[in-house]
Amino acid sequence: MNRALLLALLSAFLLVPALSPAADESAVRPASAKVPRLVAGTELIADIARDLLGAKAEILTLAPAGSCPGHHDIRATDMAFMAGADLLLLHAWQQRQPAVAGALHAAAPAHPPVYLAGTGSWLVPENQIAASKAVALVLKNLPGVDGGALDQRLRDRITRAETLSSRCLQRLKPLAGTPAVAAFMQSEFTRWMGFNVIGTYGRTEDLTPAVLAKLVRDGRQANVRLVADNLQSGAETGRPLAGELGAAHVAFSNFPGFSPAVATWEALLEYNCSLAIQALQ
Repeated sequence: MNRALLLALLSAFLLVPALSPAADESAVRPASAKVPRLVAGTELIADIARDLLGAKAEILTLAPAGSCPGHHDIRATDMAFMAGADLLLLHAWQQRQPAVAGALHAAAPAHPPVYLAGTGSWLVPENQIAASKAVALVLKNLPGVDGGALDQRLRDRITRAETLSSRCLQRLKPLAGTPAVAAFMQSEFTRWMGFNVIGTYGRTEDLTPAVLAKLVRDGRQANVRLVADNLQSGAETGRPLAGELGAAHVAFSNFPGFSPAVATWEALLEYNCSLAIQALQ
């Protein structure tokens, strides 16, 4: 794929153009340049930035990894960091969050946010690779970033993601086609693992008696063996459903960093896959 086509594809992943100067001018920066300060919308973005920048950045993550990104308070200290940050890199869906919009208004940052518009679950390796490429394109414009070193780190990350993807799918192969029900936020990832997702559900408040009854009926008919919750939006939401179906229950995490042992996307992928395997042993 030529460079022009690659840049065209990546531009579709970004709602807001990357900061100037152009990427080709950022390949070499003076060694004395200041350490860039970056605000990441979630740990998914922060994980990519840490990997691609190494230790050469100060990174603040807005949404705590263990909680729902839509239900968290942004601290005054966070807004102070935002005001002076070199880059604010957020998910497109965070534009609709009142807490984020309010913090941006109050902080009045020196640079407008860059919103990542890619769709799909970043747990899925193919989506994660696309997201990593899009983040890299933006990070190259930060002051003090060595573009050549960043490109090499990106290549290494992609290679690791592809290798890990193959390894996880090989481990999950005996479970391929197993009927499952999943929280909506985990449905794409559960399908990627090879499960046959026959139904989905939303947050706890959305699991009404009528919805639950339909899921039980459909689940029994399909002989569902796994109910997969989303840790950040309700780790116990699907447990009553699993009990009704006599199925195993798991709570996959959407974000790394909820535990020190699961600090990166790579560790998160292995963690979630191991949960599914152990639940059905």
